[in-house]
Amino acid sequence: MFILNPKPAYQEQDDKPKPPKEHEKFFAVLAHLAGLFWLPIVPAPIVAIALPFIVLQFARVHSDFVEQHAREACNFQMLMGCFYIVALIATSMLNTTFLLWWVGIGASLFSMWQGGRAMNGWQAKYPAKLNIFK
Repeated sequence: MFILNPKPAYQEQDDKPKPPKEHEKFFAVLAHLAGLFWLPIVPAPIVAIALPFIVLQFARVHSDFVEQHAREACNFQMLMGCFYIVALIATSMLNTTFLLWWVGIGASLFSMWQGGRAMNGWQAKYPAKLNIFK
C-alpha cells in the first residue's frame, strides 16, 4: 500500500456523507479522464498513470470523494499499463496495432464512463482493476 500523504486524524460531527462540491467533482473527473492518454493518437502512457496518482496524493487530505475516485482510477490505470505492455510486445511480434487500439479505446471508454459518474457525484467502480492502492 502506497501512502505518501496521510490523512489528518479529525472527527466528523455526523456519519452522513456530504455531497461533493464542484471542485471535488473536477478533480475526480480529472483523475478518471487521464485514461484518454492511452489512445494511440495521443500516446502518453506516463501521463495516464501519473495523473491519477498525483490527484490521489494531493487531494486525499481534503476529500474522501476525490480520494475514492482517484484510488479507483489509479488501480484501473495500473491494469491498463499492464495491458499496454502486453499489447506493445504483441504489436512488435504481430506487426499490427490492433491491440494498442483495443487497449486505448477500452481504457478511454471506461474512463469517460467513470468521469461521468464522478460529475454526477456517484461513487466509482471499475469492472476490473488491480488493487494496489487501498
